[in-house]
Amino acid sequence: MTDQGKFARAVIALSSVVVAGCALTVTIKVMNTDTEAMYPPRLLDQEAVERQAAEVARGPKNVSRDGVECPAAMEAKEGNKFDCEVRVGYNDKTVTVEVIDDQGSLSMNAS
Repeated sequence: MTDQGKFARAVIALSSVVVAGCALTVTIKVMNTDTEAMYPPRLLDQEAVERQAAEVARGPKNVSRDGVECPAAMEAKEGNKFDCEVRVGYNDKTVTVEVIDDQGSLSMNAS
């Protein structure tokens, strides 16, 4: 009977070590989880950006999105820069867009 008691105590001790190791592994995995993967990036409204780019390149009277090409999935992250191509008559103008803040404020310059 004493051999069975020693064996049972050894199994319980080994089990508690295995459970503690598993808990530690799970804790480390959770702490190293990339939070950006859980929260998708905030994107700019492509239609609104294209209208603004058209206004910068063509003036306030022609803000049509026709002939305007901006990248898809523009992230609203401070410091991001990208170019939009705007057809003005028979020529293309490049409008450089820079994200000023995480709220989506933009700075645009036509060249």
